[in-house]
Amino acid sequence: MSSQSTNVAAAQNQGSGNGITVSDSGTTIDDSTNHIDFGASLSASESSEDTVEIQEKTNPYTVNVRTDLGVQPEQDDLWGAIKDHYTSRPPTERNHRYEIPAGTWYVETDNIHFDAHEFLSIVGDPYATLKVTDQDVDRLMTVGRIDDSLPHAQSTVMKNLEVDIRGDYDAGICRWYTYTYGLIQNVSMRGRRDRRNPNFGGDRHTIMVDGRRVTTTNIIRGCHLNNGDTHYDRDTHVGHAIPFSSEIYNRGTNIWDGCQVSGYVDNGFYVSNNSGRNILRGCHARDCSGAGFRIGANDYIEDCRITMTEQPGYPWSGLWLQSGGGQMVKGLTIRNEVEKNTEIIRLTQDGPAHLTDVHITDKGGDGRAIRVADNDEAQTVFEGCTITDHSSPSISDYAVYISSSNVVFRDCEYDLNSQTEQDRHGFFVSRRGTNVDQLRMHNTQIEPDGASLRFGESGRAHNIESSNFDGLVMSDPGTTLEDVLWVGNRHRGTTAFRGERSQWQGDFNFGFDI
Repeated sequence: MSSQSTNVAAAQNQGSGNGITVSDSGTTIDDSTNHIDFGASLSASESSEDTVEIQEKTNPYTVNVRTDLGVQPEQDDLWGAIKDHYTSRPPTERNHRYEIPAGTWYVETDNIHFDAHEFLSIVGDPYATLKVTDQDVDRLMTVGRIDDSLPHAQSTVMKNLEVDIRGDYDAGICRWYTYTYGLIQNVSMRGRRDRRNPNFGGDRHTIMVDGRRVTTTNIIRGCHLNNGDTHYDRDTHVGHAIPFSSEIYNRGTNIWDGCQVSGYVDNGFYVSNNSGRNILRGCHARDCSGAGFRIGANDYIEDCRITMTEQPGYPWSGLWLQSGGGQMVKGLTIRNEVEKNTEIIRLTQDGPAHLTDVHITDKGGDGRAIRVADNDEAQTVFEGCTITDHSSPSISDYAVYISSSNVVFRDCEYDLNSQTEQDRHGFFVSRRGTNVDQLRMHNTQIEPDGASLRFGESGRAHNIESSNFDGLVMSDPGTTLEDVLWVGNRHRGTTAFRGERSQWQGDFNFGFDI
């Protein structure tokens, strides 16, 4: 029985009412039959007045754009045809899966607004290319509305599609404001964005997803934006295209799974400025300005990568935590081979954060590996983290800057070995004028060219325990270190506490006396 053809069976007019006689075989099928072997005897029969025809019916909710909408590949405006079909029905009757057969299909209609539907799916079958062929197309689609009242975009799916913007064209793919569920899977872009082009530059966002309710779930899986954006000389990277983003209207949960981005000027994954949650798993950001991963309150990164092999032309960070607290980073590897203007990891969030198994390999130049400048009241924890710094600094500098209180380093190892005549020091605790308190180090090893640890600011209640310092440990003149627990540490370098020490507690300290 073919799913694409008309099936013919001869009606049985005589004999048992429980059976059918199949033409040319004479075999009766009844309740007792469990096996039939026709061999080579089965042949087609001609239709007659005794024939029953069973015609398969197409699912009324599946729309094949070629057979049902009459769109021809590389000829007609596919996007305009989908828009006409969608808008011809009221929201409660919009429950369609638009199947796009393999091939190249033209997009000449700007920004279809899929504002309200029960279900919408736009799917390559098995995979299709959407080629932008009109310079007025700035964005392919907007789903839902910023207003979260009904009717709304309930469930939306887009998958197995490539958006082709090669030539003198530029366009973003989508801005989604989803209500219940959204899925973007196996969607990629062919051609480089040209957002700042004065003649045909498209939307600032490439793929942007906001869930409009706290119960909304969106999954963005296996999407690749690896051709980057065109660089324009400006004072800042702001204004270029953003590849993956979640904006201020997101209140739901976005799961970014196995997505990749390369060569974008304005960040890689920019999801920090919303009250919802973004979970990034197995994603890779490569050669992006701004930040590779820029996450906000309650966001989570797991088993991701950041790679820098080409200078992006603007200041960059690999990981930036900002906007609120509760961030968790677990299993992040960062490899850098280019010059840094700032730091590889930047922490400026307003609440607690926990970073586990973060591994930095730095073979670039200048800049810092880590800077912590977050909220004093909340705790930031680094656990099981490493830095292998074989960079080439042009000036003597520190790998890690601690500019806020309540920071913990546990079971960490930092190997700092400059490839130039300039020293690569370890930790600098300072924020130029205000005390930095409650630095905690436990079982941490710092192997620098020069100083392992320098207190450039006064502070109290530091706990430094069971750690190894291969270089100088010091405090600057004028500093006061008060109520410090310094116990079980090994000092292979010298110590030079030039400021005042008050109410220290310690024992088993190898290398200097308290």
